[in-house]
Amino acid sequence: MALLRRCLIVVLVLALMTPFAEGHPVHGEYEVKAAFLLNFARFVEWRPETLPAGAPLQIGIVGKHDFGTALDHVIRGRSANGHPIVLRQLQWQDDLTNCHIVFISASEESNLTEILTRLGKHQVLTVSDIDRFSLRGGMVELRMVGNRVRFDINRASARDAHITISSKLLNVARAVHAAGAER
Repeated sequence: MALLRRCLIVVLVLALMTPFAEGHPVHGEYEVKAAFLLNFARFVEWRPETLPAGAPLQIGIVGKHDFGTALDHVIRGRSANGHPIVLRQLQWQDDLTNCHIVFISASEESNLTEILTRLGKHQVLTVSDIDRFSLRGGMVELRMVGNRVRFDINRASARDAHITISSKLLNVARAVHAAGAER
């Protein structure tokens, strides 16, 4: 049983670490981060009243970012668990509560506390590559470890927002924080 579990974890890690876009391997940092956003959409559950069956899953990108065309190549036209994915470019002052996933760009670090406070307990998965994001109340922090993109999860923040993160995703996270945010 333990061997089977390890094999499944290795397969999932490989799937998450080497995502594909339109049949081509994804190599650039922001292409990998875009693929992570797609995979997060597939391994996270929202309450049915927040994301009804077949409804579009909204991913908001807040602020100036370095994704370039990676979002278009990796995410546009895709779906997650029967939900077509819609990308939205937003500013930090916009209403972000209409999104299911919000990626907060490093350009918005000075507004991070206010963004996270406004999102509060809304069912919005927050993702960023801002340093210590998962320790500051964000849910998923993307980080470079060597030359690979890895992620940390703040399970308490997700739980407070009534978002369920699959154990498969938790098992491949670099770190899972069980406590709330440091202030």
